[in-house]
Amino acid sequence: MLLDDTWVAIEAVSDDEIPLLVRYRPNLLNFFESGVYLQRMDITWSYEATDSSLLPPAEEMVLMEQVEDALIDMLEADHQSILAFVFTGENERWWAWYTTNIDIAGERLNDALADFDELPINITVTDDPEWEEYFGVMEDFGGEDDE
Repeated sequence: MLLDDTWVAIEAVSDDEIPLLVRYRPNLLNFFESGVYLQRMDITWSYEATDSSLLPPAEEMVLMEQVEDALIDMLEADHQSILAFVFTGENERWWAWYTTNIDIAGERLNDALADFDELPINITVTDDPEWEEYFGVMEDFGGEDDE
């Protein structure tokens, strides 16, 4: 399958008027329709904002980008897992990955993060064969202009 690496980036606000950074891939229907990406691996990174925006400090944002790049290199090389969307705000970054096999994804995640010091992340796995979370993001943010 072809992975369209187009991303949409949106600056939004929460119900409490807190800034949120949202990025998602709008062209993943072929992966959903394949019927083999049945689980979602959520990686959340908790951080301490230094101002009222509740966005991460600049140096931590750089580290988050490095971690994301390492994960993409390891998890998406053969499309075993696909990063669908990323939320940043309210003292947390959330990466949502759809995967064909959570055990393989976990092994690759450990390999990808082996060169980093311990990170403030939490990993959860959810059965999401209908990609409800992804389509919810598309519904909530899909009408926005591409950045």
